[in-house]
Order: sequence, then C-alpha cells, then structure tokens
Amino acid sequence: MFNAIYSFFGKLLAAFDSFTGSYLLALFIFALLVKIILLPFGIKQQKNSIKQAHVKPKEMAIRSKYKGRTDQPTMQKMQDEIGKLYEKEGYSPLAGCLPLFIQLPIILILYKVITNPLQYICGYTTDMINKIASYLAEIGTKGITVKDGVFSGYDISLIKHFESNLEGINTALSELEGAGSVIMEELPNFSFFGFGGNTILADNPTFLSILVLVPILNFVFTLLSTWVTKKLTFQPMQDQQPGSMKFMNLFMAGMTTWIAFSVPAAIGIYWLFNNILGMLQQFILAKTMPLPKFTEEDYKQAEREYMGKSATKKENVIKTRAALARPMDDDEYADLGDYVSVYDERPSIDEEPEPSGKSTIEKAPLKKKKH
Repeated sequence: MFNAIYSFFGKLLAAFDSFTGSYLLALFIFALLVKIILLPFGIKQQKNSIKQAHVKPKEMAIRSKYKGRTDQPTMQKMQDEIGKLYEKEGYSPLAGCLPLFIQLPIILILYKVITNPLQYICGYTTDMINKIASYLAEIGTKGITVKDGVFSGYDISLIKHFESNLEGINTALSELEGAGSVIMEELPNFSFFGFGGNTILADNPTFLSILVLVPILNFVFTLLSTWVTKKLTFQPMQDQQPGSMKFMNLFMAGMTTWIAFSVPAAIGIYWLFNNILGMLQQFILAKTMPLPKFTEEDYKQAEREYMGKSATKKENVIKTRAALARPMDDDEYADLGDYVSVYDERPSIDEEPEPSGKSTIEKAPLKKKKH
C-alpha cells in the first residue's frame, strides 16, 4: 500500500518536472498544491484561533481565581472549570494541531520519493536498482555499498554517477531480462539554477558548495516564519520569559538548519518553499479573518465579571449619579416595579398600636429649663 502512495506522489512530481523542465519548480508547484489542499484546515485553524481569543480573558479570570494554590485538588478543579468553559464556547485546543499532523506524513512521503527518484519517479524496478548499484560497487565507486546483491541505500546517491559510468551501467542492465537502458534525459532535472550540473539537488549541502544557501535560507525563513506567526496569530497576555522564547526559536531554526545539511538539498528546498507559502497563507487569513484584540483592561474586566463584580464601587456610583441626573422613560419606570412608600408601611390611624408599657413621651428625654 505504501509503495502505491509513494508511486502516486512520484508520478505527480514527474509530471510537474516534465511540465516545467526543472525539478526545482516541480517542488514549488507541489508545495503550492499541498497548501491549497490543506487550506480548509488552515481556515478552520484561524476560526479556532478567533474562538481562543474570545475565550482567553475568561480563562485567565479562572486561573486568577486559583492563583497561588498549587495543590492537586485545586489544580484539578481549575482544569475542570476551564474544560467546561472550552466546551461552552466551542473551542478545542487540539484543533490547531490538525494541519501539522496532516503535513508531517506528506513531508515523510516526499522525503521517501525524493531520496528514491529512480524507483518512484522514473519507475525503475528493484532488480534494476540493485544491478546498477552492484556494478558501481564493483568498479569501486565511493559511498556505494551492496550486500548479497541488495542495495540498501537511497537510490538518489546512484544518480550522481550515471553520466560518468553510463555505458557500463547499460551493459550491466542488459543482463537483466526485460530491463531497459538508462537515458539521462528521462531523469528529473536536479539542477540548481544552472550550478553544479543536472544532479546537484541529489547531493547533501556542504559549506564548500553553492548548496550551503539551502540550510542558510532555511534558518532565516524559519525565524521569519516564527516572527510572522507571533505577529499575525493570537498571543495570550500571560507571563512569558522572553529569553526562553528566543532560545526556543533559535533552537528550532538551528534544528531545521542541521536537518537541511543532513538530507538531499531537494528536501531542504521543499521545506523552504513550505515556509514561504505558509507565511503567505497566514498573512491572507489574518487580513480576511482578523483576530479580536484585547487590552489588559479587558482581561481585568473579564475577571471582575467572572468573580461577580462587573464594575468597581466607584464606577457604580458614577453610573447611579448619571441615571439620577436625567429623566427616566416609561420603560425604566416599569423596571422599578410597584412603588411602596415608607409611610405605607406605618399603621393607619384606625389601627391601635400595640401597648409597649411606655408612651412615646415617656421614652423621650426631657430637656431641663434654663434659668
């Protein structure tokens, strides 16, 4: 089943390569196609970010309620309240991870296809690849290892030796029944803007080749992508450690650079295209579906509302004075309900007051006359 998937992606890349005449452009078109396919998930992620922005003030109010208490029962109760809030608002913290989970298998599939173009793009059989590798190993080609007639490496490493050993390779293939011959024009064009021949993208980047630009550009655009994401996506107002965040960003960019040095340049170029198109998609979504913006005062207001204090005492006094300073309309009078005077609560003249033992006069203190 996996071979069928690899072959499908290989045929797709072969078609793009045939159409453009450049494997470099084929990778760009493939990355663009993947972004278009995953666009609905990007839109869903943006909508989920908008929900997160609306939910965050209330979530911060809940966390503030339990601030300073780290015992397990309290933490569990806080998480339960936050979970109920998420459920009520229709927000899922895991929804934003879905595009990443889908993108990762595509990258792994592409890695398999790019590192084995003879099998999945050109359609060479396993016997043909083993025969070519065996011949190259017999003549002492560096980096080619065959054990018991089976080649265990990536067949992209064989392409670099085709031009200089084409006649011998075709002679070896003639020994296989039904095997064709190698035609250089049928191979993908692995050139890099005209530098290093038609197979340079099959090489791993080194500091002494033009391919060193691939890891460097990956480092730059990984940092740039992180900055764009921070600017265009929702960032909750909470305690952060700038130094720690900078270290993580540099660490991720460094890991990307190290991987770009460890794999064929074609993989690093696809990664670069994916970063650039991802930033473009994020910019378009941020403009068409903008996130709500909240200030620190909005967070404090949400906390007061959650704690049952929609406004401070001073704010209530101001609002009350403003209401009394203007005439009220009929609806506001209706909201007051039936008016009951304090005099209505006093007994009428006909009602006899209950005896208290002393009269009002007797209760009142007498003033002494001044002489």
